[in-house]
Amino acid sequence: MTRSISYKGVAKRLDRFMAWFISLGGMTIIAAVLGILLFIGKEAYPLFLSPHSKALATAALPPSSALAPDETGRALATLDAAQGVRGFTVDGGHPLPPAANGPALPWRTHTSVDGKGGFAVLGADHRLSFGRLTWDKPGQTTDPAQWAPVAKWDGAFPVGDQLGTLLSVRTLAASGLAGGESWRVVALDPGGALRWAEFTSEDATPVDDSDSAAPETPVAKAAAPAAPAQWRALSLPDGQHPTCARLSADGKAVFAGTREGSVLFFNLGEDGAPATLAASVPFPEPVSALGFALGQNALLVGGERGGLAAVQALHQDGKTVLQEFHRFPKLDGPVLGFMASQRDKRFLSFSASMVAVDHLTTERRLFSATGQGFKDAALSARGDFIFAQDGTGALRTWSLDAPHPEISSRILWGKVHYEGYRKAEYVWQSSGGTDDFEPKLSLMPLVFGTMKGTFYAMIFALPLAILGALYTSQFATPRLRDTIKPLVEIMAALPSVVLGFLAGLVLAPLFEKSAVSVLLMPLATLLVALALVPVWVRMPKWFRLRWGNGREVAWLLPTMLLGLLVAAWVAPAFERIFLAGDFRAWLLQSHGYTYDQRNSIVVGFAMGFAVIPIIFTISEDALSAVPRSLTSASLACGASPWQTAWRVVLPTASPGIFSAVMVGLGRAIGETMIVLMATGNTPVMEWNPFNGMRTLAANIAVETPEAPAHGTLYRLLFFTALLLFALTFILNTVAELVRQHLRKRYESF
Repeated sequence: MTRSISYKGVAKRLDRFMAWFISLGGMTIIAAVLGILLFIGKEAYPLFLSPHSKALATAALPPSSALAPDETGRALATLDAAQGVRGFTVDGGHPLPPAANGPALPWRTHTSVDGKGGFAVLGADHRLSFGRLTWDKPGQTTDPAQWAPVAKWDGAFPVGDQLGTLLSVRTLAASGLAGGESWRVVALDPGGALRWAEFTSEDATPVDDSDSAAPETPVAKAAAPAAPAQWRALSLPDGQHPTCARLSADGKAVFAGTREGSVLFFNLGEDGAPATLAASVPFPEPVSALGFALGQNALLVGGERGGLAAVQALHQDGKTVLQEFHRFPKLDGPVLGFMASQRDKRFLSFSASMVAVDHLTTERRLFSATGQGFKDAALSARGDFIFAQDGTGALRTWSLDAPHPEISSRILWGKVHYEGYRKAEYVWQSSGGTDDFEPKLSLMPLVFGTMKGTFYAMIFALPLAILGALYTSQFATPRLRDTIKPLVEIMAALPSVVLGFLAGLVLAPLFEKSAVSVLLMPLATLLVALALVPVWVRMPKWFRLRWGNGREVAWLLPTMLLGLLVAAWVAPAFERIFLAGDFRAWLLQSHGYTYDQRNSIVVGFAMGFAVIPIIFTISEDALSAVPRSLTSASLACGASPWQTAWRVVLPTASPGIFSAVMVGLGRAIGETMIVLMATGNTPVMEWNPFNGMRTLAANIAVETPEAPAHGTLYRLLFFTALLLFALTFILNTVAELVRQHLRKRYESF
């Protein structure tokens, strides 16, 4: 008796321990899933943080007319007509060694410094010089007090008194092995007319070797006696007066703004040919400033009333068209100038009373500050420091923390008008061949691709899996059922990478070669089956009873094989008669569909092959669990086996079948390797079954090697994973709600 009580106590303690242990395991799994979710959310969260700016100390500098920060934003060079090129530290405004050996001072006019450090200067001796600004940092020291600006001068050219104001300069690459460097310049003459000229290094004379920091030096020591350069006019339409101009990136075109509110595009003539006006676009106010965003494809336009917009030149149908494709919040007053970041598509614009930083693609304002009497402003190369100098020389500085300015809800989910595109579109293209590439990060093509791949997989998998489960559970003989079910379940053990490999390298080329035959096969098989029905009816009754009931699947394989042979025999004639002899050409010409070898049909077949075992197994279990009393009662009332299966068994098992469908749907949505290997991974938004797609899961696999840690793409991939997690969670929740509803509906059985 004591021993029996002892055994009962041990059993109770063991039960309590196992209950605690199982509960602990379940809670640990839940905590692990929540921990993964929290980690993914933590990595994605910084994408949506607002930019943060901070005002730094104000430094007192001598007045200047142009600012050029170094890459770090800790030192800057100034250009001034009286003092030339000088350098200062940002912290405290301490002067740095001046850049010597420049054109004679005082300068008559000069351009601003472009993103590559280039600028042009018209000296007091009426000679035009081209400079390149760099920084000397001895021993790679990080102390800006030891740095010095260096101006490299590329010769000088006599221009006489034909120039009033320099507007833009562009350095052209040398042509040929022996070709020298050349420059193109756009300027206003003293009468306000727009002119341009080209200069080559062969015609240059040495730049003045005197100390350019001495303002009293009036002319060069040895002025060149050569004839002034010949300037070519840019003829504006009648009634238009130029205010500003910028040369295109290749120097072959000029953008000009007018007082009447127009942006004009000129093609510069080659080999002495005159320049021609190729396109124009209206602007709602007088144009006061022009500039370029990074890449120099998008022209930034500023107006007299503070309007800001971006314009691009598109070439279509052999013509050039100017198109305004972005609009930004206004400034307080006439726009005086622009400066682009050299790392992304943010840019600075300023007026006399306001400085702002906007992002080209998102049209978001990342920073703005007000002041009085601003003469010039600049943005550091990384876009993390903003500088503005007023007429007294006081330099105000701000820091800007905007790590992911190219992300917004509109970028992720809306149509965006990108550079080089004629209209706003959904586009995913995370990287390009150049550093000035504009990222295109719309998630819509990826979500669409996920839905498309899932749709084609389920179209293939659902009928086969559910009807196969219905046949196996209700019609097949026990011996045949015990054979079919393990074989189908073994299919689930096939690695998805193997299925993707076979689909991409075997199935896709095979389907391309015999696409018409495959598409005709269902119809041919149906016709063959209908033709064989009279033959089957005339078979002896003992034969039909022995080889028919429960063994119908045995006749399906030869019927399908015969249908395939018929389709292959008919396909060449069908293609010649109805498809103009070439299925792919007919598809493109008649419907505008392109045929890709790795397309949605191939992906649907391979992914459906992976989903079928899951849906089949769960559905077959649900159908087999329907009480035999229900089927017996239905048959006893005179219903046929098919009517019983369709009207009684299928509705009763619908909760389990729906769960099977949802599990299969979740598998299809999250599938990676099959989609990655069996499709072209092109993020297009077309339901065309003959081209590919890119899914959310496959995109993570494709883009992970290209995503630097903590960069925008890195965090966006985490957001994509979070989106997949949420999508799966929502599907499972909806599936459970529907399953419970169906269960309550049919529980009376």
